[in-house]
Amino acid sequence: MLNRLSRLLTLMVFWGSCSVAMAAPDTFFIGDGVVGPTCANYTGMGHMAWSRPGGDWVDAAGKLYGAQPYSSHLVPLGKGRQIEDWDVTELVQGWLGGRYPNAGMMLRARRAGKNGVADFHSRESPDSVSRPILKLKWSDGSQTRVSPVADTHLDCSSLSSVGAKPIMKVSASQSALIRFDLKRTNLRLEQAVLYLVSDTRYAAGTEIEVYRAAPPYARMSGDIATGLAQTFPRDLGIDKHPDVLFATGFENPMWVTEWNYFDPRSNSEGVSEDGANSFESLSGRALRVRLVKGKNLGLDLRYEFAKAGHPEPEEIYFRYYLRFADDWDPYLDGGKMPGIAGTYGRAGWGMRRSDGYNGWSVRGGFASRPAADKSVARITAVGSYSYHAETDASGDYWGWSEGPSGLLENNRWYSVEQYVKLNTPGSRDGVFRAWIDGRQVVEKTAVVFRHTRDLKIENVWMNIYHGGVGPSPKDMALYLDNVVIARQYIGPARR
Repeated sequence: MLNRLSRLLTLMVFWGSCSVAMAAPDTFFIGDGVVGPTCANYTGMGHMAWSRPGGDWVDAAGKLYGAQPYSSHLVPLGKGRQIEDWDVTELVQGWLGGRYPNAGMMLRARRAGKNGVADFHSRESPDSVSRPILKLKWSDGSQTRVSPVADTHLDCSSLSSVGAKPIMKVSASQSALIRFDLKRTNLRLEQAVLYLVSDTRYAAGTEIEVYRAAPPYARMSGDIATGLAQTFPRDLGIDKHPDVLFATGFENPMWVTEWNYFDPRSNSEGVSEDGANSFESLSGRALRVRLVKGKNLGLDLRYEFAKAGHPEPEEIYFRYYLRFADDWDPYLDGGKMPGIAGTYGRAGWGMRRSDGYNGWSVRGGFASRPAADKSVARITAVGSYSYHAETDASGDYWGWSEGPSGLLENNRWYSVEQYVKLNTPGSRDGVFRAWIDGRQVVEKTAVVFRHTRDLKIENVWMNIYHGGVGPSPKDMALYLDNVVIARQYIGPARR
């Protein structure tokens, strides 16, 4: 599990008995299972990408992608079994001292010179005495041997995690990733040494350097981007702001009448309590949306600008609050969530390809959560399904993978905000951004949404839908609240 520093970065906002936390994934840890890290992604669930393919690291000087390792060691070519070690005291002291979150250590082959390939036994090795070990020496003279909780290598020739293999490789094109679950203690750490066992080397000796693994969520800033909502505690009166076009907290029993499209097949209702699902109110009532076993649609609710008497905009901000219920478990497939669209009933959803003249959309999305991988239990990866003018009929999926990342826990409220600026026809200047709890999780620029000014922002689309085709495998619910649509950045609600 991530170092407790991530919890110190968590902003707690109390509205009554409810806690609202930033999207720091403090129950997420890099694993080596089904959705373990790959060359492209730090978790395979929901396209949560490294900032740079092959993995992100920070060096001993604190520089991203720097070249000053915490430790370096030449693994000679040789024959037969070799036991290799790296002194990683400084790195482990930093984790234990809370200077940075523990996302693991990255072993990289030094780029200069001729390097071969070194195979090391992993924690899955059938030879138990050859598995990786971190030996810790403490100020009282005691020693601790710690086994890794995850280890793998990032192989750019594979789209899947290779963490279940009995070996991990380090070469010029493959970095190893090892994570140890370290407990804070009052004892002073005197020394930390990483031991790995290799039976096979290829081509040449390999200079292997140790760095601190630094996926985007482990580099997140503590800064929160506040917006116009800061002037309105709990969003009360926010609808009076001149740049706010629409706001609702679903307090009106006739909340459907506040919108100008509602699909009666939706399974949604306003609630102020839902004890069976560990519900806690954000601010009065919320909209509960159910995905029912054997069905796809949970909600189709839209705010259409023209029908509301507003000119269709070319850029807009849209914020809502989201809480996955206790029973939320999309283990079979992903699905769609609220977003922004201009489909005009013609294209931009459901395999209806956008060509720049017929329609477009950027709905939110959730990824499936494989039941077999316990590292992501009760966590959902969210992102965007985008139908723009340069994609095929199935659209693009954009993972919300920047710090603090779009990995959301069940039973927590999150502020989710999205922004779309349509491109000028003939130019590649379209923009999409999203924030969770006031911290940016994705930015896409140079997007071509359209080739004609006839396409604008038609609506904000409150859509909850399971799958592309496959229906929900079980009953599960989520909650929506405090929706605001505005001409400027809104930000999280003020407590």
